Amino acid sequence: MSLRIHVSTLRRHSLMPLLVLLQVMLACAILCNVLFLTWQQLAPMLAPSGVDTADLVLVDHLPSPGRPWTAAEVQAGTEALREVPGVRAVSAANGLPMIANYLYMVAMQGPTGVKLGANGYQGYDLLDTLGLQLVSGRNFRPDEYRDIGTDQGKGTLEPVIITQSMARQLFGKASPLGGVLRAPGDHKDPGWQVVGVVRHLLRNQVGMATRGRADNTVLLPQRVAKTSWLFYAVRVDPSMRQAALRGIRKALQRQFGALLPVGTKPRAEFYAVHRAAVFKSRRAALWMFAGVALTVVIVTVIGIMGLTGFWVQKRTRQIGIRRALGARRVDILRYFLVENALIVGLGVVLGMALAYVGNAWLMHAYELSRLPWTYLPYGALLMLLLGQLAVLSPALRAARVPPVVATRSV
Repeated sequence: MSLRIHVSTLRRHSLMPLLVLLQVMLACAILCNVLFLTWQQLAPMLAPSGVDTADLVLVDHLPSPGRPWTAAEVQAGTEALREVPGVRAVSAANGLPMIANYLYMVAMQGPTGVKLGANGYQGYDLLDTLGLQLVSGRNFRPDEYRDIGTDQGKGTLEPVIITQSMARQLFGKASPLGGVLRAPGDHKDPGWQVVGVVRHLLRNQVGMATRGRADNTVLLPQRVAKTSWLFYAVRVDPSMRQAALRGIRKALQRQFGALLPVGTKPRAEFYAVHRAAVFKSRRAALWMFAGVALTVVIVTVIGIMGLTGFWVQKRTRQIGIRRALGARRVDILRYFLVENALIVGLGVVLGMALAYVGNAWLMHAYELSRLPWTYLPYGALLMLLLGQLAVLSPALRAARVPPVVATRSV
């Protein structure tokens, strides 16, 4: 049967097809946006951290006591933590994975002309303390470290360790080792020279860890000295994890307790605890999106089944006549599947357009990201499959109508 006959039939009985079309259009628009928002929440959670997380303790909640911490106080804290039994390595830092209350951003431009923004982690020997995997190049040498907030090394290239992802973006297929990165638009800044590349290092601005930006992170050879923001990364012995954690908390309280604002208590937790806290709101959002998506799917399937079933019932006589004239069951089944595909297909096309309009409204109202067009085919394909599955039962029921039934009803 030609499409012209299908279209003609739909035009003669336009109410039911129109209701199905509107339902599919709305469901497709919602599903496309929900899929996009779900991936926005999920992408940072699935991105590899690059950190050896099992035995890593992160320390925060060390606000400065009405003045910046001095270099001597930072170093005293480092030494106090190193003396804790079970502690293997300590790095005072500004900026650490899974600690989002301090962000250090750097803008870099590579030889390919690509510009990108990255989160910078500053601290002494963070490569080893975080347990990062160096895939090429080397760690920083002791003489390359500069004290934060001083003019040390001013006017000279600063060594930097970048991730593999950044190396691909900034250098293309060329080797990044020894390559120079510039600060876009700042011709006075000498820039950075790449000395090492690590496999992964998740940025602490997790909201930006989407669309291939999760690894836009660099290590800088900057030693924490006078600072208003102080954090520690502490690697502990796997066989003494809990004892070392208790010792770290006591050492922090003993070293900084008297200097901290009243009511402030240093926080020392394993990486997994920090990660769970950072992603708590994202997990809640994922459950909400899953509920919305499931509701939309169920309502759509039930709606198409109900409307199509009713429509099939109304055309029992037509079906019977076709069967009496020689149409096989498979012909009846194919007829309703093709007819439904036409309705759902048109609804999907309109739904994709509505998805873009809805996303534009969400961007304006809630400052959400733009919906990439690549999400539209996924939503469309899902709706087409759901539409065909929903119509399968009514279509099979119609195909089972025996000719004798139709003969009686004519």
